[in-house]
Amino acid sequence: MPENKVYLAAVEGGGTTFVVAIACVDDGGENNNNILNIGSRKLQLLHTASIPKRDEVTGEIPNNRTPEQIINETCSFFREKLPPDGRGHYSALGIATFGPAGVDPKSKLQYGKILAGSPKKQWRGVDILSPIKEACGLVGKLEERVAFDTDVNAPAMAEFRHRCYLQQHSRNTSAPSPKPLTSLSYVTVGTGVGVGMVINSQPLHGLLHPEGGHTCIQPLPDDKFTGYSWGAKSPYKGLGTVEGVASSVALTERWIQMEQEAEMVKKLYGKSGVSGNSSSPFRNRDENQQQHSDVVSINTNDRNGDNAQTREILSTLPDTHPIWLHASNAIANLCVSLLLLTSCQKIVLGGGIMKRDILYSMVRSRVWTLLNGYLDSVDELSDERKLEDVIVGSSWEEVGSGLVGAFALALDAYEKDGIEATEDEGIALDKDSSRNKKSTTENEQHLFTSGLLVGIGLSFGCALIMSFVGRGGSHRR
Repeated sequence: MPENKVYLAAVEGGGTTFVVAIACVDDGGENNNNILNIGSRKLQLLHTASIPKRDEVTGEIPNNRTPEQIINETCSFFREKLPPDGRGHYSALGIATFGPAGVDPKSKLQYGKILAGSPKKQWRGVDILSPIKEACGLVGKLEERVAFDTDVNAPAMAEFRHRCYLQQHSRNTSAPSPKPLTSLSYVTVGTGVGVGMVINSQPLHGLLHPEGGHTCIQPLPDDKFTGYSWGAKSPYKGLGTVEGVASSVALTERWIQMEQEAEMVKKLYGKSGVSGNSSSPFRNRDENQQQHSDVVSINTNDRNGDNAQTREILSTLPDTHPIWLHASNAIANLCVSLLLLTSCQKIVLGGGIMKRDILYSMVRSRVWTLLNGYLDSVDELSDERKLEDVIVGSSWEEVGSGLVGAFALALDAYEKDGIEATEDEGIALDKDSSRNKKSTTENEQHLFTSGLLVGIGLSFGCALIMSFVGRGGSHRR
């Protein structure tokens, strides 16, 4: 292995599992397997793993791992797979984690840690960054090659750069040029709901980082859901918020509540459904759903949405289950808020819940209804069908935008540390054009300054000559 090969380590820290991966920057060799494209750059995926792993027998995700155990397993993964050239460290590390997290490097007490406001009690105050960067050998002077951000801001920037590249390289000369992409929102809907934003081509941080998953929504009529278990530590106590309705935790607890109500009705009336209530979601209950109530005990305290194994029930529910109406309505409310507040050009939806494909059309339809024609003057929003180009899925559905975002962080950290050897061999994310623009701008500034000095000199010379001429004329008179 050549010593100058670039090896990148990436971590997507999710609410349920950590996804870890190692890739090397593609050098144009013959091996084209497992290639990941991020704009003009190509990464070759070498190793990936989920921590904790699913049980080989039951297929379930263990729910008893502590943050310390998960981080230790992550560190072991990277230590065991250090670059084979003997250098003892990776070229760069990117970590994209759930929030709220300390993402400001200047805040030494919080940077790299999960903040105290997290609804995940066991993760509050946990230092994710320090042990992982040490395991990757990136300490001391090499710390500059480490980047840490949320699992929504990182993929938001990766999606933005990738789509900008595609836009620039797929223009049809016979068609009018599309409006340049300058803004994008990335929404992940999983254990929680997070929002990352790129505004004016820059990631948004501000006071901390966006927490759009906790914005209020307009619930569906007659929604009787009493709120999710994470609400105690969430804005609005989790009542009527995007995460409080659409997250896998909330959806699972809604299902539990519905099952409990159905059992109560069955005991009272001897059947499923409420007599005389045609709007009851239980009137068309699928036989499979009835079987699932026997699989998961819903009366024990440990069986709630905070339990990863219980959340597995969501994957078994049919597309016609009423909880998807509530989920799509909440996500649509968020999309409308993003369009009205930021006027963003793209909204990318990702996360485990969005693997249910029917949600995309349901969300777009609901967005169209909620907008109520207010933005019809905007061409991209003038027809419901055009929302397919505004509200879109991830560019990397198989790998996941979160992990790609972590690789994007690593690439940026590597580039910012000044590692690039030549312009052609550099690995910055589509920054070739910006580098050329910077060079052009510097030349233009130099020419402008030179021209300005010449102009001042000529003006002074002319003024001096006119002064002498004036004096001569006065003397003759």
